[in-house]
Amino acid sequence: MPVITGLTDALLIKYFHLGMSDQEIAEKHGITVQAVSKRRVPLGLFRKPVSRQVNDWLSERMEVKTSQWGPSHHKKYSSKRLREWLRLRLGDDLLKPDQISRARAWERRLRRENVVLGYDPETEDGWYYRPRQPSDGRLVLDWPEDLPFPDERFRRALELPPDPDWESK
Repeated sequence: MPVITGLTDALLIKYFHLGMSDQEIAEKHGITVQAVSKRRVPLGLFRKPVSRQVNDWLSERMEVKTSQWGPSHHKKYSSKRLREWLRLRLGDDLLKPDQISRARAWERRLRRENVVLGYDPETEDGWYYRPRQPSDGRLVLDWPEDLPFPDERFRRALELPPDPDWESK
């Protein structure tokens, strides 16, 4: 396959595994998103829907209690807001306007109350908020120091943007 503006197959594979979106790759190389996608698919590099990526990444951090018949944590308010917010941060174009609104309101709450979301599977609700500490940095989720992030893109998505008005840009 011909090289387009310096984007080799090896470089495209590297970007993909670093978690860069097609949009980010396109901007970096001055090409269209479609050109990136047309190069990526024949290489066998497929992207899961953002909502699935979020669920997979979160499952690496915690085993959220799920059940059809009993108590469940994955449908709790905080869990839903976290997933919607992450999808918004990752540019999921399948989010509905009400989901976007709730995600933005959730971020405003975290900023206003200066808290981080935590998870404890042994409690009834599972989810709790605790005061933000310097060691949290800008993370919205309590993440153990000894647990690596599943993906650099996910780690970046878990951070509050430095500019609280990022959503309107």
